[in-house]
Amino acid sequence: MEITLIASGSRPWELWFGYWGLSYLLDETILFDTFANYCVLARKLRRSKVDLSKIKAVVLSHDHWDHTGGLWGFLKEHRGMRVYLPPSARESSKRRVADLGGHLLAAHEMKALKENILLPGEMIGSFNGKAIAEQFIVIKAEKGLVVLVGCSHPGIVSIVKRAKELFGAPIYGVIGGLHLMHATTQEVYACAEALKNEGVSLIAPTHCTGRKAELIFKKVFGEGYVPMREGQMVSL
Repeated sequence: MEITLIASGSRPWELWFGYWGLSYLLDETILFDTFANYCVLARKLRRSKVDLSKIKAVVLSHDHWDHTGGLWGFLKEHRGMRVYLPPSARESSKRRVADLGGHLLAAHEMKALKENILLPGEMIGSFNGKAIAEQFIVIKAEKGLVVLVGCSHPGIVSIVKRAKELFGAPIYGVIGGLHLMHATTQEVYACAEALKNEGVSLIAPTHCTGRKAELIFKKVFGEGYVPMREGQMVSL
């Protein structure tokens, strides 16, 4: 099983250039989030030499512009693509997927995207005082279960606990945005220790995690910390 970080941006200066968002490719066939705009996404897909004909589905972690923005241009070139939005996503986003020829799907309960790649369903988190539905992917890898997240608005510790409960097994790894860029040092350490106490031994934070939090996770997890860069592939 391979995961490639296609594009990731969340530094304050990157926002000025519209370089904000996240996108992963799983097992060459599933695109997880689509960055903020299609121009950047398309360029990064080419740079990673992705065979677009192999992509069979797009999964959106949640309905925020920096994760869905690239979808609209992608659908114009790949009509009929399966698109998984959280069931509670905005109706306007659902209509737009349909208008662009996408095959809209929602995982109200556990859904197998393909062998060993599962979509457990949405959780409700918060952003700027408002509720936001978010879904994550669980991968059955050789060393254990790996959780792939977009922004972790419900809280990464809560997501890991939910995954453990659903699968009845510990979570080996966590990959993706942890939404800690505005957290205090104490809050980040508490999060890192909580994840370790839950059994997580591999962590690869990206996007909205924040540089300070990344350094703390590196310190806490040691060799279990994986610094991912655009175009980098991780084999699980």
